[in-house]
Amino acid sequence: MAGFLELIAWIYYSMTEPSWIPSRLHPFLHGVSGFFMTLGSLFIVPIIFLVIYDIILYVFRLTGSACQTLTNALQARQSAQPHPAKPPINGNGSVVNGHTESEKTE
Repeated sequence: MAGFLELIAWIYYSMTEPSWIPSRLHPFLHGVSGFFMTLGSLFIVPIIFLVIYDIILYVFRLTGSACQTLTNALQARQSAQPHPAKPPINGNGSVVNGHTESEKTE
């Protein structure tokens, strides 16, 4: 692996600082190569951000779906449990059979 990295470093060095170019042009050559590396990364960086966003959105939807499934299961469990029935009350406060609440408790 170190040999590969040394090869990459040698290629970069030979591309940016060739011996046939005068040394006073080396800063210009570095500037041009830096400009084109920046230009190349302008197309790659948005794609990388889109891939990261897609993964985050996928995880968010997975967890949101799991939370919704859990909520639906809890609601189904609560609706399956019997609730104590309350007697219906008319508008005047009396129970449907004609007695008020105070008469019913006595």
